[in-house]
Amino acid sequence: MKKIISLLLALFMITCLVACGSDGSSGNKKGSSEIVIWVGEESAEFYQGVCDKYVEEHPDLGYTITVKGMDTGAVAGVVTNDPSAAADIYTTAHDNIGKLASTQCAKPFADESLINQVLADNPASFKNVIYSTLDGKEYLYGVPYISQALFLYYNKEKVTDEQAQSFEGLRQAAQAAGTKAITVTGDDGYNMSFALLATKVDDHSTSVKIYEGAEAVSGGSKGVSNCQGDDTVAIVRWLQEYAADPNGFKWASSDGWDADLRNNGALAVIGGAWHYNAAKAALGETNLGIALIPTFTLTESAVEGLSSVSAGDTYRGGTFADCKVFMLNAHSDPEKYTALQDIVKYLSSKEIQNESYVNCLNVPAYVGASEYIKSCYESSSVTESQYNLACMQVEMAEWGIPQPFLTGTLNTYYYSKNAPAVFRAMIDKTAYPTTGDQILEETESLEGVRKGLYLMEYLWMHGLNPSEFPASLPEQA
Repeated sequence: MKKIISLLLALFMITCLVACGSDGSSGNKKGSSEIVIWVGEESAEFYQGVCDKYVEEHPDLGYTITVKGMDTGAVAGVVTNDPSAAADIYTTAHDNIGKLASTQCAKPFADESLINQVLADNPASFKNVIYSTLDGKEYLYGVPYISQALFLYYNKEKVTDEQAQSFEGLRQAAQAAGTKAITVTGDDGYNMSFALLATKVDDHSTSVKIYEGAEAVSGGSKGVSNCQGDDTVAIVRWLQEYAADPNGFKWASSDGWDADLRNNGALAVIGGAWHYNAAKAALGETNLGIALIPTFTLTESAVEGLSSVSAGDTYRGGTFADCKVFMLNAHSDPEKYTALQDIVKYLSSKEIQNESYVNCLNVPAYVGASEYIKSCYESSSVTESQYNLACMQVEMAEWGIPQPFLTGTLNTYYYSKNAPAVFRAMIDKTAYPTTGDQILEETESLEGVRKGLYLMEYLWMHGLNPSEFPASLPEQA
């Protein structure tokens, strides 16, 4: 009873908070009979059909529903730029929740049955990252309905399934093909998580911490970060070697990673489900292999001078294992609030998540989805590569973490304050130029790698370069 009263009070407070409404477009005008929903471009047609059926089955709804396809990676920026022109319900990755909530571009959910559905269906890793704080209290801001993680696409014509299990095997295949083993779809902080979040195969251990213990409130604690452990140093040095190898790692060419696959520029790429169509177009259904991000073994030179790692230690590449969520626009007509929550409850249900997988290859976010995925393959509802895509994504979740950016500040510091550029400079063994002085002049030696990792950690925590490096490293940034 106390919980119900609390929810009712929350609903009253939230409704009052947004009662001013908006005179913007995209269905947000007060009194508008249209509800607008933004989903990924690849899913728009499917969700329009689902919503048409929902309207038909709810004649008392009082609204039409228009679904529009968007680049979900850019939605958060679009919404914050002009929330009054954004959709009533929009899709984004969960790491944008803090930013959108703190800038009053999102409205929390207060419907008890929806909240209970979210709590019952989703894994703890997702439930930990879909809340944000409003006036000192935590509220549900995002409802998961798609899971996503990085994995490996490879050319089955030139790489055996066994070779695809390790970076060493990929290099062996690349030597025979006279090309590079592997590339990535981008050099940003998300795509390079395969190296940064790599964990030891024996026990999944890593010394890396990213905003551990941070608070989901603007201006709150940033938690603790660490990327200076011996294991991280060794992994960077291993990747430096692999990138320098004529048959190892390469950055995507100017024509794109898919052109590299198509033209024998690389035999494999680390990507996500959203890259499936492009990868299949490059290699064809028959030659498209899909596997976990491979393992790699630390070399003598990678561990030289380090005390807590050894040559022969084996790691598997990691990933940010995330969820895409539905969020509510705080600028929508308050009169729509109940209807919007009912629609989200329906669209995020297991039933619709399952249909979305079959129709759009959106891997469900709920616990136990692998059983349904298996049944789809056994009934020939999906192809072998589509089945493998889902299985590898689900399995990679065991080798990753959700993006821990509980506030907009943390998201910005991690992605947009040049830490990814520092990481690339280390891999390429080039100087990292900063505004003003060139404070990281060499990245090849052990000291250079330690400085680079300290600089990355400092950027994560402070959003700017340090005035100087500590006398000895590692040192908490």
